[in-house]
Amino acid sequence: MRLGTLVFLAGILVLQALPELPARAWTLALPGVLGAGLFIPWMRLPAWGMAGFLYALLLASAPGVLPTELEGVDLWVEGGIATLPDREYRSTRFEFTIEKALRGEQPAPLVGRRVRLSWWNDGAAEERTATEAHPALRAGDRWGFTVRLKRPHGLLNPGGFDYERWLYAKGIVATGVIRSQPPPRLLANADRYPLDRYRQHIAESFERLLPGNPYTGILVALAVGEESGITPWQWDVFNRTGVGHLMSISGSHIGLVAGLAFALVWNFWGRIPALALRWPATRAAALAALLSAGGYTLLSGLSVPAQRSFLMVAVAMVALISQRYAVSSRILALALLTILVLDPGAPLLAGFWLSFGAVAVILYSVSGRWRERRFFGQTVGLQINITLAMLPPTLIFFQQFPLLSPLTNLIAIPWVGCTVLPMTLLAALVEPLSVTAQTVLLELAALTMDGLWRILLWLDRLPGMVLYRPAPPLWTLAFALPGLAWWLAPHGLPGRWLGAPLCLPLLWPPTVAPPLGGVWFTLLDAGQGLAAVVRTQNHVLVYDTGPRLGTTLDAGRAALAPFLRQQGALQVDALIVSHADSQHTGGVRSLRELMPVARILTSAPEQTPIEGAQPCRAGTAWEWDGVRFQLLHPPPTGFSGDNASCVLQVESAAGRILLPGDIEAAAETALATRYGTGLAAEILVAPHHGHRNLSTLAFLNAVQPRYVLFATGHRNRFGYPRAETIARYQATGAILLNASDEGAITFRLEPGAALTPERYRRDHRHYWTAP
Repeated sequence: MRLGTLVFLAGILVLQALPELPARAWTLALPGVLGAGLFIPWMRLPAWGMAGFLYALLLASAPGVLPTELEGVDLWVEGGIATLPDREYRSTRFEFTIEKALRGEQPAPLVGRRVRLSWWNDGAAEERTATEAHPALRAGDRWGFTVRLKRPHGLLNPGGFDYERWLYAKGIVATGVIRSQPPPRLLANADRYPLDRYRQHIAESFERLLPGNPYTGILVALAVGEESGITPWQWDVFNRTGVGHLMSISGSHIGLVAGLAFALVWNFWGRIPALALRWPATRAAALAALLSAGGYTLLSGLSVPAQRSFLMVAVAMVALISQRYAVSSRILALALLTILVLDPGAPLLAGFWLSFGAVAVILYSVSGRWRERRFFGQTVGLQINITLAMLPPTLIFFQQFPLLSPLTNLIAIPWVGCTVLPMTLLAALVEPLSVTAQTVLLELAALTMDGLWRILLWLDRLPGMVLYRPAPPLWTLAFALPGLAWWLAPHGLPGRWLGAPLCLPLLWPPTVAPPLGGVWFTLLDAGQGLAAVVRTQNHVLVYDTGPRLGTTLDAGRAALAPFLRQQGALQVDALIVSHADSQHTGGVRSLRELMPVARILTSAPEQTPIEGAQPCRAGTAWEWDGVRFQLLHPPPTGFSGDNASCVLQVESAAGRILLPGDIEAAAETALATRYGTGLAAEILVAPHHGHRNLSTLAFLNAVQPRYVLFATGHRNRFGYPRAETIARYQATGAILLNASDEGAITFRLEPGAALTPERYRRDHRHYWTAP
């Protein structure tokens, strides 16, 4: 069964790697495959793999559930709020299960589907927070909304978070916004999702009793698994110190609750002879542990780590109750198979690999090797083993590895498990009984969390404690996984150190860079804003940092920093902020927090409060690795606002790139007059995202681009690029590409190489990816 489960998983992964779903008719072969596996011995392993592939195909959702003609139009939908509302400062987001959908008087084919809706403050609610503007939203309530929906679509860049994959794994077929007119209507109070209603009740009681406390979001996450209250800054600290898995309900918490319940009931039951004689204390304790773990798993919202841990606890406790011996590896295999049968899309989420990987390492490290007399030393060794074994998924998903993880977990696991978590759960349990007791417990939990936070902050400030590496190619796993298994094997195995060299390709994967005199240019998919990266053999330049993407997210954090790390960049040698516009400056702060920036140039230092920024001026030029960089605009006087944008020309032996920021007709005319054919460039990033009345004929005749690139948001409210602007560019014979359609667009300008774009959305397509 253990090997068969792994092969079943492999079959699912093969399907998830496909760019398009095969015909659904292939699933008709599933009964025959199962029969062959049962009755033909040599077919058993292949049958496991084929069954995984066909089963995942059977349950896979085809893309395009929302018809194209329903995108961006007003629909009336009725249904239930399916999750805890996530309240940010100016908006509230939640998942919504549709029970009725109408376009005018005509029904829309969305009944039974789940969508993710955003309710933004507007009008009179502009100065109020989301909690004040939308106080009545509760999980389980039935509402009627006028909405505008669109198919799942997110930023798609190398190294970045795949929002479309995340939505697909959660079964969400569309995202959308709630319109203020006709006004939303509450149809019924809380007639569905009783578990989520209770979770929301607990979360709101915590927020009410600890208003403004920086640790309230963490305590809510530990109690009910709702992580939206943890700030990005807190997540950065937790992830850099390697304790992020402890800050919401995970497998270790389920195991701890089960262990505490087992110990308490076992001690109590054994002290009362009448009870112990009627039913053994071990069985009673096992039943209590099973029920406690099950209740906490439900409270967590049934996350993958919690489900996995509960299934393992359940098998072990049932074995104790029935007095049967259970092999730990078989328990893990059964938990894995159950998760895959319930949700074949679970392997698309990072938590799946981190949770099962950590448990597998623990079992591998302690089976037959644990000695109670060496508890502390073995605990330290176990933390080191877990840290080393988590190298592959950590680097693949996050491109970083916290070197302090063994130490911080040695501190944080007992700290959270023995103080923060028990008091948080007790506060949730006593909520119906005593507000005073709940307040005292929450304040104590927050106080102990504050102590841990101060230690983590101090450790986080130590230099060089996080190893940043590009995401390794999958072929490195063929060496790293057996190498780790060999390296972490029992001490009696000779030559264990030979496993370490097999991990080197994982830590230092081969990286490529432009040749001398060559330049690689990438226009990132950054939403309604501009963010571009220029790489030479030994240098990196960033031109603009994109927009803010919400209250707590921006393009610097979501697109730029992950891309630069994926490329192996250690610092940004120059950052040019073209002008003081939020669509270009939104990611500056995050980029500087996440990566060293050596030099900053901007057209308006007085309007762009960036420490250390210098003015960019026409005539400034430098050369890196045989590639010339020159600022063509603005002059010292005569231009302001968008027309004062820094205009950068990059010239290599294989061609030129022109980045004009948001210049408009006046600046275009001045540039064409001053430089003439000196503006010529193979690649032009369209000024001002394709605004109307741009670009002028004189400017286009001077540049004569082969490719024109647009940096716009998907279905943006400005309608960029405008139709008349597109027609003007098409008349030049240039090829037009939009980052919102193509994902990141990369050109490799190298001597002797053809100039062809790499389109990330097309070249790395999966079947759930928007076309």
